[in-house]
Amino acid sequence: MAIARPVEPDLEFKRQILAFGAHDLSSCYQCGTCSVVCPLSTPGDPFPRKEMLWVQWGLKDRLVADASVWMCHQCGACSTYCPREAKPADVMAALRDYNILHYAVPRFMGRAIREPRWLPLLLAFPAVLLLAVLASLGHLAALPAGTVVFSKFFPVRVIENFYDVAVGFAVLVAILGGLRYWNALRKTSPAGEARASRGLVPTLAAIFKHARFKQCRSDRVGTRPTYKSHLFAAHAFIFYGFLGLVATTASVGIGIYAFHYLTPWPLWHPVKILGNLSGLAVIAACSVFLVRRIQDGRKAGKSTYTDWLFLSVLGLTVLTGYLSEATRLSGVAPLAYWTYFVHLVLVFFLLVYLPYSKFAHLVYRFVAMLHSASRPPGQGSEADSVLRLGGAPEA
Repeated sequence: MAIARPVEPDLEFKRQILAFGAHDLSSCYQCGTCSVVCPLSTPGDPFPRKEMLWVQWGLKDRLVADASVWMCHQCGACSTYCPREAKPADVMAALRDYNILHYAVPRFMGRAIREPRWLPLLLAFPAVLLLAVLASLGHLAALPAGTVVFSKFFPVRVIENFYDVAVGFAVLVAILGGLRYWNALRKTSPAGEARASRGLVPTLAAIFKHARFKQCRSDRVGTRPTYKSHLFAAHAFIFYGFLGLVATTASVGIGIYAFHYLTPWPLWHPVKILGNLSGLAVIAACSVFLVRRIQDGRKAGKSTYTDWLFLSVLGLTVLTGYLSEATRLSGVAPLAYWTYFVHLVLVFFLLVYLPYSKFAHLVYRFVAMLHSASRPPGQGSEADSVLRLGGAPEA
C-alpha cells in the first residue's frame, strides 16, 4: 500500500534558486505546455514541468538528485511557449548552477566563483604562484636574453610540474563531485540499478555527435523565435575547438618527451595548424555567444555573472595564446613573455577552477546522460506518479 509522505518545503533553497536567476516561481500553474513543446522531454520524464512543481514545493533533495536538470540543453522552447511567462528555461539553468554549488568540494570555492568580489583574489592566486616560480628562476629581475623562447622563461619541466599538480587537484575534485551526483541519481532508480557499463558507449556517442543539440533543432515545435538558433553550431565549435586544443597540448608533450622535438614548432607543422584552427573555432563561438547575449538580452533567457565569466575567460585564454604567439614572432621579449604570463594565469583559472564554474557542466551533464542511458530498458520515471497524483512521491 502506498504511504503518503508530507511535503516539507525548503524556503532557503527557493530563495537561492531565485538568486541564481530563476523567474517568479509562483507564475507557473502546471499547464504542462513546457514539457509538450520540449524536443527532449519524454512521457516518462516530463521535464521541465516536474522541476517547476518541485521548485514551487521547495523539494531541494529531489532536485539535486534529478538527472533531467542536466538533460535539458537550454533550447528555450519551454520559455517561448509558456502562457504565463514563468520562464522554465531560466529555472532549469538556475537549478544547474545550484547543482554545481551543491556538489562543489570545498563548497566555499563554488560560492567564490559566483561572487564578483572574489574575482581579483581568484586571479591573484595563480599570478602570485607563477611569480614565485619566476622569482626562483631569477627571471623577475632579468628576462632571458636572446631569441624569444617561452621555455627559457618557464622551463617545460617546471611549468608541467606546476600544472600537473594544480590540474590534477581539479580533476580529483571534479571526479568526486561527479561520483556524489552519480550516487544521488542511483537512489532515484528503484526499478533497477543503473550500470555505467550499459550506457557508456551510447553516452559518449551522443556527446561527440552532439545528438541532443541536433534534436533540439530538428524536433522543435512551432515557429516562434527562441533566440537560440545559434546554439547547436556555436556549442559544437567550442566543444570540438576545445578538444582540438587539448589534442594539440598532448601532441606537443609527446613530441617533446618521446621524440625530443623541442618548441617552438614552425607554423606549418600539422599540430600547430590544428591548434590555431581550434583556437579560432573557440574564439568565433565565444564571440557569437557574447554578441547574442547582448543583442537578445533577456529574450534568450537569463545571463548571469557566471555565464559572462566563463565565456570571457575561455575567450581570453585562447586570445592571449594567439597574442603570445604573435609577440614571440615579433621578437619583442618583454611584451611576449608577460603576455605569455597572463595566458598561463588564465589557463589556471579556466582549468583549475573547472569544478566550480560553468565549465563543470562537462562533468554533471555527462553523469546525467550516462545515468539515463544506463537504466534498465523500460524503466520509467517516478515523476509519472508524482505528477499524476499531484502530491508527494509514493514511498
